[in-house]
Amino acid sequence: MTLTLVYRLNGLIGLIWAASMLFGTDMMAASYGWEVTAPMVTMAQFLAMSFFFIAVFFIMLPNWTSEEQLKKATKTLILVQMLAVVMQVYHLTSGAIPSGGMPISGIVLSLVFIILFYWKSR
Repeated sequence: MTLTLVYRLNGLIGLIWAASMLFGTDMMAASYGWEVTAPMVTMAQFLAMSFFFIAVFFIMLPNWTSEEQLKKATKTLILVQMLAVVMQVYHLTSGAIPSGGMPISGIVLSLVFIILFYWKSR
């Protein structure tokens, strides 16, 4: 497994999240016990497009940089991904989102990617 592959796999996961937010807003909201409203659907569509842009960035970045530049960029991206994990843990522990398989699996998957990014950027 190469650093390029880790970037592309992370981007693929981002595309899956984007699609689920864009086309599965009702299902995602129901899994948290939230009522679906028009503003929620609008926000989910906006977030889906944000996920889409970030996913494309992760998929394409290896094509736009050298291997050495990619390793340097990875340090910053690891930090950002760690902040996202901290926020997810905070939301779980504060009760903002219910504990369950989806948020916990998202945290575990993020941690796996952080480890892979670190390992492959050495």
